[in-house]
Amino acid sequence: MAADRTPARARGDRLPPTASVGGADATERRARPIDAPRASARAAGTGRRRGVALGVAAAAVCAVVAAPLGALAVAGGPDGERRAAPIPVQVAADDPEGIALHVAPVSTTTITAGQPLTVQVEVENTTAEALAAGTVRLTRADGVIDDSDELDAWLASAGSTDESAAPDGVALGEAETRPVAAGSNTIVSFTVPASAITAAGDAPVLGLGAELVVDDVLVASGADAFATSTAPAASGTSVALVYPLTVPASSSGLFDAETLEEWTSPLGLLDRQLDAVAGRPVAIGVDPRIIASIRVLGSSAPSSAVDWLNRLGEAGNEIFPLAYADADVALQAQLGLATLLGPTGFADALDPDDFAEQPGPDGEGEGEGDQPGETEAPADGATSTPAPSETAPAEPEPTPPAPGEVPSTEMLLDWPYTRTDIAWPADDTVAAGDLAVLDAAGLTTTVLSPGNVTSPGGRVGAAASIDGSTAVVADARLTAPLREASVADSDTEWRSATGHLLAELALDSGDSPSALLATFGRDAGDHSTRVAATLDELTRASSARTAGLAEAIGAPPTSRALVDLAEDASRVDSAQRMLEAEDSVAEFATVLDDPALLTDPVRRDLLAMLDVAWLTDRAAWETAVAEWLAARRATTEAVSVVPSSSVNIFARETPLPVTVLNALPYPVTVIVSADPSNGRLVVEESVTATIPAESRSTVQVPITAGVGRGEVTIAISLSSPTGVAVGRTVFISGNVQADWEGLGAGILATALVLFFGFGIWRNIRRRRKQRAAEASGAVDAPALHDVADDAIAEPADDITETNDPVDDPTETPDPEDPKRD
Repeated sequence: MAADRTPARARGDRLPPTASVGGADATERRARPIDAPRASARAAGTGRRRGVALGVAAAAVCAVVAAPLGALAVAGGPDGERRAAPIPVQVAADDPEGIALHVAPVSTTTITAGQPLTVQVEVENTTAEALAAGTVRLTRADGVIDDSDELDAWLASAGSTDESAAPDGVALGEAETRPVAAGSNTIVSFTVPASAITAAGDAPVLGLGAELVVDDVLVASGADAFATSTAPAASGTSVALVYPLTVPASSSGLFDAETLEEWTSPLGLLDRQLDAVAGRPVAIGVDPRIIASIRVLGSSAPSSAVDWLNRLGEAGNEIFPLAYADADVALQAQLGLATLLGPTGFADALDPDDFAEQPGPDGEGEGEGDQPGETEAPADGATSTPAPSETAPAEPEPTPPAPGEVPSTEMLLDWPYTRTDIAWPADDTVAAGDLAVLDAAGLTTTVLSPGNVTSPGGRVGAAASIDGSTAVVADARLTAPLREASVADSDTEWRSATGHLLAELALDSGDSPSALLATFGRDAGDHSTRVAATLDELTRASSARTAGLAEAIGAPPTSRALVDLAEDASRVDSAQRMLEAEDSVAEFATVLDDPALLTDPVRRDLLAMLDVAWLTDRAAWETAVAEWLAARRATTEAVSVVPSSSVNIFARETPLPVTVLNALPYPVTVIVSADPSNGRLVVEESVTATIPAESRSTVQVPITAGVGRGEVTIAISLSSPTGVAVGRTVFISGNVQADWEGLGAGILATALVLFFGFGIWRNIRRRRKQRAAEASGAVDAPALHDVADDAIAEPADDITETNDPVDDPTETPDPEDPKRD
């Protein structure tokens, strides 16, 4: 089936089809009765499977030879009967899932009673082994299919290799198949007479089946169903369709001009998607990232991208926004966020030159600041934007920027959506409590997959009330074949899936009380050709009527219960780590004058990493998450101290050179701090410095020698002006050998001052005593004796005067004095 497909399968589609087997006499060219091989297979099944299993070992060696030999099938014999060149390879019956059969009428998806029918059976081999030649048996359902239970019973046997589970049916013919190489396919054609179709009666649905037998072993079987001309006419079931206009998974929150030009050029990804849905009866959920990516380029946007945006605005479809980058809203709800995430800005991606005023065709000025994709407002000031639906209140449009001014975030994201209150989570990801979170975020209507809601036991309309919240639930019976048809690899597979879809509608015609809902898969954009063809078939079908999404939402709701399907715990943990990394970048960004230059692109890229498209390849997503986290770490480590060798400190006061590296494309402001490990150094203040973009600068931090000499470790750290630590702390060894001679001289000078000061103090004290003694009485002879005694006791330099005449050089000596001799 559609899910069993490999890259080799796509290559197989390009191989030329084999010659048709059968023709007008196909029902008469049976090699044996239809029941004979079935009985033979049951009798010999065990032995055959042993033999086949032994052939598996040889299959790997012979596959390379078998593929070209299989392609050399030639017509031979007098009657032109086709014969395949034999190859020594048998299919491994223990790998039946790799073999699929698709049955469908040629060039139509419905069956007209009373007319002969040409049927194709496609044999698809998605295994790694070649499939040997065999026999295809074509059958139809033996009984009337006029309700869903009978249809389910017929389709239940598709893909079974159990003989007892093979569909009971009426034989229509059998024909041989050629060998099918690994990853390839082949088609066998049958012509069924009108009588075989008429014999099925007036049932609204006809079941067709096929079986593949290789060497009497039932290898694969398939069953499909198709609406007939007896199905009820239009006035039947109303079906609303929803299509996601998205791009493949990417870690980028914005797309560059080259990518947009490739996608929006003729036959590009976005061009094909818009061609498939524009003007057709389907509501479009568009990724706002596409619109913003075109608008941020201004006049630099590729002309094909601007034209694409204009076409989207003129499409006439119901359009609602998905989350930015189609970020998984259920995952965000389960992360416990206070509100859903959205882009915070685009200033880092805007170039004012792209929004400067440019001359118009007539030579007059024409502002290029107007948003691409928006029509010019009429002269009277009225807007040409379509009025929003009644369920969505009108919002004021942002004022266009003046020429030369860059547009605001609101201008870049603004679009005349039909409504903006719809959330579309990924299939089977919504858990209990998520709907309340979405309601609080303004997304009051949620599109749910059928597996996320309990079945009501019968077909009901899409509108539902779940735990007090409004939802529209996709119908499982319609959504499954719709998605198979939209991604079909071959025409036969597409007609088979589309026929099944129309058969479901034919059985339900008029039974549903309100409109049903069917949704395309998130990967439908890669198969836009099939999407357009499927929508056209639905439009032409007489058993269904396409309805708008608003009709499905506005219908009376049915009370239903949510099936709790929380996302995988490892995915939630990975998302939580990314949120923490974003917080780290936000703190680090305070080193910039405008932190949004860092935080805005990180938020956009984070939303891209939460894209629903990643769910189809979890291994690739985990790898992308690891790379994203590594990039965020590199951002927060882009500003750092460059380690240096040890330093010698000889002076009492000296600057310490610290080299700071800034690897960011923006200048940063940091505070450089030094913290010594002991008192040998003293750092009294930090230094604020601005480091130019993508450069390194040396910052001088003043330091002072403390007490003692020897080794010291200096911790150098950076912080933002708001106090957030930046980078890692770097430790530098230092050897303190300060100017101790100056310190010693200071100590000696202090000692001398103290010594002479003490002497002066004693002298002053003594003089005060003398004055006190003179003031207390007159001086006499005995006093002179006492003074002489004092003179003997005191040092000579302390005597300031004497009464001895000999000692008086001014007095004339007496010649008669006996002492003179």
